[in-house]
Amino acid sequence: MKHYVVTKDHENAAKGSAPVSDRLQFIDVVLYRNSDKASAELIMEFYRALNTLVDKHTYVVNLRVLAKEPVGGPLYWAGRTAIFWGDFERAWCPTAAERSWVNQVLNLSPRSVLVGGAVMLLAQLGSADRSTAAVHSGFEAAALELGIGNSGTSIHFPPDGRTHSANTRISALRLLAEFVSMDHGEHLADTLRRYVGLAEPKGATESQVANRLIRKSNGDRLVSLAVDTMLDNIEDPLRISELSELVGTSIRQLQRRFLCKTGMTLLDTYKELRLERSNSLLKYTDMPLVEVASATGFSSRTAMSRAFIKRYKLRPEQVRNGRFLGHMSA
Repeated sequence: MKHYVVTKDHENAAKGSAPVSDRLQFIDVVLYRNSDKASAELIMEFYRALNTLVDKHTYVVNLRVLAKEPVGGPLYWAGRTAIFWGDFERAWCPTAAERSWVNQVLNLSPRSVLVGGAVMLLAQLGSADRSTAAVHSGFEAAALELGIGNSGTSIHFPPDGRTHSANTRISALRLLAEFVSMDHGEHLADTLRRYVGLAEPKGATESQVANRLIRKSNGDRLVSLAVDTMLDNIEDPLRISELSELVGTSIRQLQRRFLCKTGMTLLDTYKELRLERSNSLLKYTDMPLVEVASATGFSSRTAMSRAFIKRYKLRPEQVRNGRFLGHMSA
């Protein structure tokens, strides 16, 4: 089996254990043939993005070829998701030995997904009676003949919550985003959808700092409102008294609530949001540094550079130069 740890920044073959503070979440992607490994990069990219956004969880993706190794016992499959990674060109027609292997996986895995042609496994396993699934149009006639009903949608969640389906690999990403919503909340799922392009961005800039704080506060209304108000006033930063007035509470209550829910002070958060915006402007625009400083509420280019170096251990010029060299450093 090939193990991949899709880490916060990149993917590597696993060589050691994750930090003890991380909660590992395992995903087994089952391929029909060894030649399908290249297509699995799509799902690797999805979980790489999720690891970038989620705190204290690390998603580990294992690539497996159908029936090429032992299934694994109940302890192996505890809390593990199995994804049968089919396409819309080939129906899965397993041999007797492969059917036995698949049947064990589906019985042991608490959550499994049949994608594309893999949905035909429902019939191959003799479990098609009264089965409903998301069936691609290319397989609809064959599925109907085998007793598999088409749900009429691109993704399908069964009543028992175990064996789900998606009619294509693309729609499978939407289904996986729904799992993120179930496991981590809709706010993170919505952020992930925008991050990987499954939904349109809310605005010109997405703030990972804001998303992290809102998640940490469990979507606290006052924290969300304060962070959104800060983001709307980056160029001309508000005083704390002005911020508290806009969100409709006292300075003391806002400071206490924010610190309790996020572990950060309002002033530190505001500076972090401004530096994040300056980093983004340096990477993705041609604005001169003095204009970047002005657009992010710094009194001068020097003041921005001083704060930037302290936060990112890089000078703003290095980030700007990295853009023209084709890589991002901060």
